[in-house]
Amino acid sequence: METRPSHPPRTELGTEELEAGMRPSRARDVVTISLIAVTMLALFNSAALVSWTQQLPSTATNAWLTERAGAWHTLMQRLGTAQLFARVKERLDPETSRW
Repeated sequence: METRPSHPPRTELGTEELEAGMRPSRARDVVTISLIAVTMLALFNSAALVSWTQQLPSTATNAWLTERAGAWHTLMQRLGTAQLFARVKERLDPETSRW
């Protein structure tokens, strides 16, 4: 009696699989991941957003953006996300960490 493996051996994805309909992930997935990352940074690293807008060239639009970033950072401080990020960053920083 001959026994067969329960599943075929794993092979790397190649041209034949791509031609058979297996495709790499869609560009839409990259957009979704990028939006999630930007949202997380805006929520938890609002101080960096303020710093970035302050480094922009002096224009009326950039002044408006700086004001909005400052207001956003103030809101994030009230909600506590800015302090949470600062505490986590301090704990993970090898120069200031007490681990």
